[in-house]
Amino acid sequence: MVFAFGHLIGAWLIGKLIEIVGKRKISQNSWFFLLAGSILPDLDYLFNLFFKINFHRTMSHSFFFAVIISLIVYYGFNLICKRKAMNYAYFLFTGILIHLTLDAFSPQGIPLLWPFPLFFATHPYLETSSNIADAVMDMFLGTTWIFYLWLKNKIQF
Repeated sequence: MVFAFGHLIGAWLIGKLIEIVGKRKISQNSWFFLLAGSILPDLDYLFNLFFKINFHRTMSHSFFFAVIISLIVYYGFNLICKRKAMNYAYFLFTGILIHLTLDAFSPQGIPLLWPFPLFFATHPYLETSSNIADAVMDMFLGTTWIFYLWLKNKIQF
């Protein structure tokens, strides 16, 4: 199971790859949509927290969700700034796909073609550690990422 920092790091690495291959910088707003998309599917945890409804890794972890949310962003921003709407939707979609890809490598898998429950992208032979170990690894990755950004003078304390 990948936690929030793992998803953010995955999206950041893909964003950097897009910059290197495309030989262009990604705008700050596009970075926002890429990183937001990488954690957006896990907002279903909030339903469990506030409403005691547990449907983690259902609709929000599907290709359907990625398409619908990206279309909403596209049409919403198309009313405001037509030139950037497609770019924002593209980076949000890419961030969600990164999230889905990382979660597909867990034994639980994801319902990639939800609402059809038979189509899970599972990898049952991969071993995972306990949730505490995963959380510690997530904190380590997050701390490492923040330290890297601090060393590169991207953030200051």
